[in-house]
Amino acid sequence: MQQRYPAGPGGNPPRRGPSRAMPVRGEGPTPASSPPEAVVGHRSGPVRGRSNGRGTTRPAVALALVVPPLAGACVDAALGSGSGWGLLVGGVAGAAASAVLGARRGALSWVVPLPVLVVAALAAAVHLLTGPSSSGGKSTSTDLIRWAVAAFPAMAAAECTVLAVLAVRGLQSLRTRRRDRA
Repeated sequence: MQQRYPAGPGGNPPRRGPSRAMPVRGEGPTPASSPPEAVVGHRSGPVRGRSNGRGTTRPAVALALVVPPLAGACVDAALGSGSGWGLLVGGVAGAAASAVLGARRGALSWVVPLPVLVVAALAAAVHLLTGPSSSGGKSTSTDLIRWAVAAFPAMAAAECTVLAVLAVRGLQSLRTRRRDRA
C-alpha cells in the first residue's frame, strides 16, 4: 500500500530523498538519517569546554602558554638578575607549545597575541621582585626604561616563535594539499 504524503508548497508532492534542512540547535542526527556510528556517541546539547572531541582547549593551551615562561621567570627571580635567559627560553617554549596546541584545536585567535603579553607581565613581575627599589621620579623612569629594554628580546622571541610555528604548519598543510591533488 502506498503511503500518502501531505502536499508541499504549491500543491506539489514533497521531495523524496535526503533533506537539506538545517538541524535545530541541540538536535543531533536521527537514526533514520545517519549511520549507527554517529548516533552511538550522540549527546543532546552543546558539549562545553571541548573542541571537536579532542579534549579541553582553553586550559591546556593556557597552561602551555603560561607555565614555561613562569618557570623561566622564577629562575631569573631566584638568580636575582632581573629578566634574562630564563624568561627568554621559557617564553619561547611556552609560545611554541601554545601555538602548536592552538593550531590543532582552532584557538589561534587568542593564542597569537598572548605570548607577548604573558612575557611582558612576567618580566614586570621579575623586575618588581628583583629590581632596585628607588624613590624618585628620575630613577623610576630609568627603571621603567631598563625593564622595557630587558623584556623586549623575550617578547620578540616569543612572538617570532608563534609566527614560525604557524609558517611551518602552513607549509605542511600546503604540501599535504598538493600531494592529495596529484
